[in-house]
Amino acid sequence: MYHSQRFSPPRWVTRLVALAGLAAVFSTAVAPAQDVVRVEEDWELVLGEPDSNIVGPQVSTVMSPFGNIDSTYFTLEMNHRSAPTWQPGGITIHRWEGECRMDSYDRDDRSVMSTTGEVVTWTKVLKVNDGVLTYLIKNGASTTWGAFGYTGSLKLTTSWGDSNLNGYSPDVSVSESGVAYAGNRVQTLKIKQIRYKLSDGTWVTDDSLRIVHQLVE
Repeated sequence: MYHSQRFSPPRWVTRLVALAGLAAVFSTAVAPAQDVVRVEEDWELVLGEPDSNIVGPQVSTVMSPFGNIDSTYFTLEMNHRSAPTWQPGGITIHRWEGECRMDSYDRDDRSVMSTTGEVVTWTKVLKVNDGVLTYLIKNGASTTWGAFGYTGSLKLTTSWGDSNLNGYSPDVSVSESGVAYAGNRVQTLKIKQIRYKLSDGTWVTDDSLRIVHQLVE
């Protein structure tokens, strides 16, 4: 796991401040009028030359309802599974409480990446509704595994004692994600867009490009 960095509000905060509710996500000094109830992150992974013999690369991304990974958070693992036992290939999601793995879901297709220049895209969703926190993957597209995240089964849920996701920070998604192995075989890993749904049904879009990994040659 990658070392977390201190959160500093991105440049688009000024646009969110106009929405008094979302300002509370980035500044404790502002009392919320609207809460964040759903967050969607659009991700893109661009490979260089993978090596199926060593199962490289192995990618892991993080999403948390908090500004840290001290308690509840979720991981998506591509081209490997780290726990409870390591396995090559495929897509796996986990729910964690600190360092303890609480739940996992494996796709049946455990194919190993082998296509040079492959582009994988997907959306990660975190939402809260009626005391349930849901993490799900949707709209996935790849050469190795085809389309994924379209049946609604690639998800994990847990009971949630709050009615919002105001503690979410994109900095956690960036700083705690990366290429766990064979980073030289990945050109880029990035978040292309983030969308916030507020409790009144309003959507706020952040188009800031966030680079998680970029190969320097």
